[in-house]
Amino acid sequence: MPVKVLFLTLKTFSLTGGIEKVCRSVSRVLYDLSEEDLVLSTVYSMYDKNTDRDSRYLSKKQFKGFGGKRERFVVESFLAGLKADVILLSHIHLINIVYFIKKIHPNKKIYLLAHGIEIWKKLSDAKLRMLNQLDKIICVSAFTARKVMDMHHIPSTQIEILNNCLDPFYHHSTNFDKPRLLLDRYHLNHDDIILFSLSRLSSSEKYKGYDHTIELLPTLLESYPNLVYLLAGKWDAIERKRLDDLIAKNKLQNHIQMIGFIDEAELTEHFLLSDLFILPSKKEGFGIVFIEALASGLRVIAGNKDGSVDALGGGTLGLLVDPDDQQGILKGICSLLGHTQTQQEKTNLQEKCIEAFGYNQYLQSIRNLLLDGKIGADELAAS
Repeated sequence: MPVKVLFLTLKTFSLTGGIEKVCRSVSRVLYDLSEEDLVLSTVYSMYDKNTDRDSRYLSKKQFKGFGGKRERFVVESFLAGLKADVILLSHIHLINIVYFIKKIHPNKKIYLLAHGIEIWKKLSDAKLRMLNQLDKIICVSAFTARKVMDMHHIPSTQIEILNNCLDPFYHHSTNFDKPRLLLDRYHLNHDDIILFSLSRLSSSEKYKGYDHTIELLPTLLESYPNLVYLLAGKWDAIERKRLDDLIAKNKLQNHIQMIGFIDEAELTEHFLLSDLFILPSKKEGFGIVFIEALASGLRVIAGNKDGSVDALGGGTLGLLVDPDDQQGILKGICSLLGHTQTQQEKTNLQEKCIEAFGYNQYLQSIRNLLLDGKIGADELAAS
């Protein structure tokens, strides 16, 4: 008999953030396992509409979007959860739905995906009680796992680590030439040295490190006068004003372009355009953008104090720097820019990333969790 799995999400297809990308990959796993008759899966999304579904990830009969009708979502999720063998939660906000289900059916398996800042926050006593009732908390990095254990006093036996994977439909280019279309769009020359950051630019999240990169540009320009910094991502008005002021203060208007939102269809091309991806953040739960850059053969600099460590394979796939050490970041940038990547080096980096974070390994891990209740070896003991 197939295992009946209910996957509850907030958004899966209507946004392109990190959690949504994880939800899409999990959805595809459920689709593939359903094709093998190992699971009978249903995905409910609180905020997506049915028309948001991407048919590459789920069949029509496997997905139901509630379009923001929260009460209906809660009621139907509760009823469906009573009939499921396994309930998988994509977010801590959904934990209330399963509290009484666990009371009624204490042997029902309930797992929570723990990503980053959403679960690092102080939780109410009620939510902590619910958290302790879960069978497993699946953390996307060793850093998130330690945070969950330290902040919420969850025992290590209740936690497993499952690094995020590359989207099964992420475009891996074998041609690493800089796209002429983007060179023309941003008025760049082929010999310009391009630093690239992609992040939400929010006044409430000043821990991503792109402002530190801006502050280093005047020094970098002394050695690399043809350097250009492309800063991508949606911004709010307050943060845009702060960054504009910082750029003006350092007289960098000719060397920084804030290019805004990037459509996923053009993401790989932006990595191919660039010579270095840099985001020395301090609060990444994992950082899918890092492995997407690596899968495009692009060298990466990330912070060494958060989940970025997992995404860079502990430093085997990219350069980890102290995000609070400006001179260290500067030294790291110069050390990488001092060597131009060969096509073979880009290919090797791409292959190593896919080997570490490919979809097939992720599918096997989820399969183990749903069928056996455990992902694999005890990674916490080794981390």
